[in-house]
This record gives sequence, C-alpha cells and structure tokens, in this order.
Amino acid sequence: MAGEQGKKPARGAAKPDAEALKALEKRAAEARDIVDFVDRTSLAGDEESISGEITNADQHPADTSDITYQRELDLTVKNIAEARLAQVEEALERQREGTYGICEECGRPIDPERLRVRPEATLCIACQRAREERAAHR
Repeated sequence: MAGEQGKKPARGAAKPDAEALKALEKRAAEARDIVDFVDRTSLAGDEESISGEITNADQHPADTSDITYQRELDLTVKNIAEARLAQVEEALERQREGTYGICEECGRPIDPERLRVRPEATLCIACQRAREERAAHR
C-alpha cells in the first residue's frame, strides 16, 4: 500500500461518504445473495440428483453435457461473486483502518464520484488507467 515515493497513505485522509458506504453494503449483500443462490440451486446436489438419473455410469458424456456446462457456468458466476465480496470486505476493512479512499499507488485521495460508482476501488482513476495501459502493452 505504499505510494510511488515509498510513503504510506495518510490515515483518515479521505472519509467515505454515506452514499459510498451504502453502495459497499449493497454490493456485499448482492454478492452474498448470488453465492447463496448458486449454492442452493445448481451446486446443491450431485449430477445424478440434478439429472434425475440413478447413475451417470451408463450415460454418454453428451447426454449430461448441458448439465455439466450449466454447473461450470454457475461456478464461474459464484467465483466472480466471491471475488467481488472479498473486494468489498477489503474496502470495509480499509474504512475501519482509516485508509479507505486513498489510492494504493500514489497515496492521493480517490475522487468521491469514483467511489460512488465503484466503492471498492483501490486506485484513483489516473493510476487505474496507467495500470490498464501497462497491462495492454504486455
């Protein structure tokens, strides 16, 4: 979390507004709902119980491919939701520590409008763009 010059971000330099905190809480709730839904539905049972078959031993792989595909898709959705939940929980931890809203790259405050749109953001828009540009040139 050190800035470019090796400085630590100033504690408490940016206070999250109520709208950003509300957005964080909403994103956390949405992510939890998605994870719970996927766990209760497509990942709740084994392939035999979902397909209604007694066993999959005599099934051609093509006969169960749609179920396998759907479970893979749902698992991907669940993984994305879990990653978002982790980002939100980290943002809430930064808020408790007094470092929320401080760019992890340069140590400057993140624009409050950016935090309203993406409350889990760890980088200011300039540093985010620079990171994306570096990644695009690899």
